[in-house]
Amino acid sequence: MTDTARAWVPSLASRLAILRSDLAKSDSDHAEVAIPGTPVVCHVGLDRSGFMWIRVTCDRASVSVDDSSADVRFTTRSDGYRVTVAATAAESASIHFLEEVVQLINDGHAPGDAGRAALQNWRDLLARPPGAPLSENALVGLFGELEVLTMILRHGGQLDQWTGWNKDHCDFRLSGLVIEVKSTTSSNYRRVQIHGLGQLADPEDGSDLILVLRRLESSPDGRSVPDLTDEIVGLGASRAVLLDRLSQIRYSEQHRTHYENVKFVSQEVALRRVDGSHPRLTPTMLAGVDLSSIDKIDYELNLNGDAVADLDTDLDGLIAEHLGSS
Repeated sequence: MTDTARAWVPSLASRLAILRSDLAKSDSDHAEVAIPGTPVVCHVGLDRSGFMWIRVTCDRASVSVDDSSADVRFTTRSDGYRVTVAATAAESASIHFLEEVVQLINDGHAPGDAGRAALQNWRDLLARPPGAPLSENALVGLFGELEVLTMILRHGGQLDQWTGWNKDHCDFRLSGLVIEVKSTTSSNYRRVQIHGLGQLADPEDGSDLILVLRRLESSPDGRSVPDLTDEIVGLGASRAVLLDRLSQIRYSEQHRTHYENVKFVSQEVALRRVDGSHPRLTPTMLAGVDLSSIDKIDYELNLNGDAVADLDTDLDGLIAEHLGSS
């Protein structure tokens, strides 16, 4: 992703807010403004009904459209085309979709095809119902994982190395390193919930398994989950792919305004190497037990009296070592 595309991320929502304010002060039914710095002339606009769009100037013959979405309409013009998002779509998803159109153009994608290509990634997200907002406990767990993901991306890792969204036993898988993250706002952060026998089982490929204990504290000076998603996109991850994976764990950008008010700071971190000497339950330990009538095994791990087993390193350094960036 280019620096130009990254710089654009915060400006589209700001420009739409200015246009909305301008509309409130005028008699016009719509407003539009040019987007600076794009390889071809582009405009962002909206009307009083809440429809918003990107207008792209290009050769009309080069325009590709996709008319299979109920929320997005393509209008071919003599000087290019306009891609419009209906007011019924969630505003945050609409803005991010339009950002992707511009980002594709900035990154060298054919301008006439940028709207169609962006819609391929965003069709499901634009139409997907948001569900109920996540609880604060769920946000705590997600915040802890996304903070670790930012570390991985800063050291050259990939979004695909986050596996927690896919109901994997563990949250991250790097070459030679598997990471399970446990976050809490409790001062007793060494008492953690373990879900299932497989969560602390030895990785099948022989990788080291590290348990990360994180204590978060609610603070208006902290960061929110949306702050972290924006940072992850700024580090090169596809916003559409990230939000699609977050939707699998019931996180929706349609609740972004609510989530922006829930902020945390990380207070403490402890790392534990999980091996045969570490307290845990695994499938091999219950090999002789008939589990056919047991649907779920969760347990609480109390590590309060065992701080001496903490690793004498930090997570950032450990990730850097395994990604070869140290």
